[in-house]
Amino acid sequence: MGAEAVGLDVAVTSRSVSEPMAIEGFTNEWDGDLHKGDIAWTRNRLDIGVRQGAWRIGYTQRYDYTLKFNNETADLYYRSENDLPEPAGDVPVRLDAWHMRAQGVKLSWQWTSGGFFVEPAISLLSGWQFQDGSLNGFLRNENGDLSGQAELDYRYSQDLLLDHQFDRPSGKGLAIDFLLGWEGEQRGANLEIQDLYGRMWWRDAPYTRGTFNTVSRNNPGVVRLDPAFSGVRDTEDYQQRLSTYMLGDYWQDQGGWRWSVDAEYFLDRLWVRPGVSLPKVPGNPYLGYELRDGQWLLGASDDDQRWYAQLGSDSWDYSQARSLTVQLGVRQRW
Repeated sequence: MGAEAVGLDVAVTSRSVSEPMAIEGFTNEWDGDLHKGDIAWTRNRLDIGVRQGAWRIGYTQRYDYTLKFNNETADLYYRSENDLPEPAGDVPVRLDAWHMRAQGVKLSWQWTSGGFFVEPAISLLSGWQFQDGSLNGFLRNENGDLSGQAELDYRYSQDLLLDHQFDRPSGKGLAIDFLLGWEGEQRGANLEIQDLYGRMWWRDAPYTRGTFNTVSRNNPGVVRLDPAFSGVRDTEDYQQRLSTYMLGDYWQDQGGWRWSVDAEYFLDRLWVRPGVSLPKVPGNPYLGYELRDGQWLLGASDDDQRWYAQLGSDSWDYSQARSLTVQLGVRQRW
């Protein structure tokens, strides 16, 4: 791109995975079918930027949520939400929750040489929502009596467990991304690392630490979560770490077809999506299939990538989907 070129781009991306249940049911009182699985996460971005030459500056907003748990915890919570019989034997409880909502300014610079390019970027963020906590313990069913406890270490902008009242904290932070790519006449590859380094610093962030008794036998034979807590509540400055997220892709043109493989790495898991598109057909139609969750993806774009769209789901009935992808973007150059 020459030094005189000026461009405007807008992009919306959303990626969500819920292993134990359909995303709609997961966010709506767990009223769907329960499956094996120990993670649920979503990453959502809105980016609006202006590029001139090698430099780009823009606005970014992000909403990220991650839950990690064991199958026993998911089963226990599912029973509680649906008034089902209590589990038998010992039940280990493990839950890690992480959330951040922030916006800010994103600045990047691109270096090119032949078909190679490198583009580091830094985002200066202002946050207004966060969750960062863990719950670890056990429950035991002895002759029909369910008892147990768990240790809670929890920091938040809004207390979702015990209704701790306080002035909401504000957060400042930064995130460093890195994009590396190469493009030849008939093939190309890219590697994008989001949050290669990322931190949010929350001022006067509230926290709760202590012992969390989670079960009360109000109805025989039915699980009922009724929190009872003993510990400390206070506020202090807190540093929140952002998890690294990686995307890679390789494509090759052959006989009027473009064959591609995309890979996504997050939370120690790998998602792989082989796909094919038709670059000589108007709209460059794309079809891909994600192997891990069984997600089909449909896409389209113009020849110069002035607009593009991609939608993906593991179910034709979106209310039953446990894996969703949305990518939309427009670019204009002068």
